[in-house]
Amino acid sequence: MTIDWYQEVVSRKEALLADVERLLRIDSVREDDCVTTAYPVGPGPKAALDEFLLMAQENGFSYQSFGPLVAHVDWGKGEELFGLLGHVDVVPAGDGWDSDPFSPTYQEGKLIARGALDDKGPLVAAFFAMKLLKEMGFEPHKTVRMIVGTDEESEWKCLKYYQTQVKLPKTGFVPDAYFPIVNGEKGNASIVIRFASDTRESSELVLDSFEAGLRENMVPDKAVACISGRGLLILAKDFSDFLQVHPEIQGQAEVEGQNLSLTVHGKSAHGAKPDVGTNAASYLALFLSRYKFNRSSANKWIEFITQILHQDVWGEKLGIAYEDACMGRLTSNLGLATYNDETGGSLTLNIRYPRGVQVSSWSPYLLQKLKEKDAMIQVQVTDNQEPHYVPGNHPLVQTLLKIYHEQTDLPAYERVIGGATYARLMPEGVAFGALFPDAQDTMHQANEYILVDHLLATCAMYAQALYELTCRTY
Repeated sequence: MTIDWYQEVVSRKEALLADVERLLRIDSVREDDCVTTAYPVGPGPKAALDEFLLMAQENGFSYQSFGPLVAHVDWGKGEELFGLLGHVDVVPAGDGWDSDPFSPTYQEGKLIARGALDDKGPLVAAFFAMKLLKEMGFEPHKTVRMIVGTDEESEWKCLKYYQTQVKLPKTGFVPDAYFPIVNGEKGNASIVIRFASDTRESSELVLDSFEAGLRENMVPDKAVACISGRGLLILAKDFSDFLQVHPEIQGQAEVEGQNLSLTVHGKSAHGAKPDVGTNAASYLALFLSRYKFNRSSANKWIEFITQILHQDVWGEKLGIAYEDACMGRLTSNLGLATYNDETGGSLTLNIRYPRGVQVSSWSPYLLQKLKEKDAMIQVQVTDNQEPHYVPGNHPLVQTLLKIYHEQTDLPAYERVIGGATYARLMPEGVAFGALFPDAQDTMHQANEYILVDHLLATCAMYAQALYELTCRTY
């Protein structure tokens, strides 16, 4: 039986885009300030999940909710499960958008909105593939289980809870990464370093506060420092000169009496790719390192950023650099940087690491390294997820690579990424799309978009994949 999957999707283009837009219009950023029993990660993610389940109901799919955090949609009645895992939450919009991030906009073939690429667009493409096959009269001999979470961009509370209630499928794919395939993911852990505030020293400058970063898995595109004391006009002039020397960043200085506010704008990027971003936090710290502030803790906090973290995304100066022949290099992202004159400073590093790294050695090593600098610090490693790899000769990998090549006529090859997807939760789970190799990666960035043609092609590949993996009997 020969089916032109792409044409089947193109003939339903307007319906697909309408479904995607329904989710994109919902601001589903996690809001910890709005957490209640009914909204464990805020009202936005729950609203997006409810809208997705309404779409499932409208199209005759059965579903089951597990509290307000997660749900699954089933198609078929086979004993064996095939998993499709995605999420409706998104990272904060941040600055720099040319349009409302939650009002889907079309421009030059692009569908622009927060979540268009990560992960509402690809998630709906996978759902639409199920819907298409059902409409065409196919019935899977397995149960296709689409599991939809609401906290993938933060702590994975959704899937952690889900696993206490239901066993995850052994095999499946995640529409939340790159083509041709992602069959390997680096480990993912965070290092939190806290600098305790100490006694004041004689200085005319006070670092009242420093704030940078929205999430640890994003490169900060904005950093703000508030300073009080004398000589602020000279400092503001120095800052203007600093910006001229560093055209890769922008900034502003505002002086009001004995108070100065400095702002640096960099370039956001996914925390797994800190090398393509411009970290506003480390650049602002680099400027502040020219001055002596009233507390030793402030100066040591700034010194650690500038001497150890600034422009070192491979962990070399941190002393944890590592490279694996298959999985590549360890990456380090300074995702959150905060300082307060009364309470001290905190740094959160998001580390993506290959096989062979001993995460348990980081805390004692860094404690010793910082002790040598006479810093009053605490080091904590959190949210550790081990590396995940499905061999290239696995039937799932081979089938998906075949489909990709057949539909695109592009080279099909294995790929390992630094990002963490739900695929790692399934023993034989991989990520399949939706970013094409030649497409711009705007995940976690301003003006996030997916090309409409790529969305259609993605949906077509998902339809063929579900047909061959769950409907067709060999």
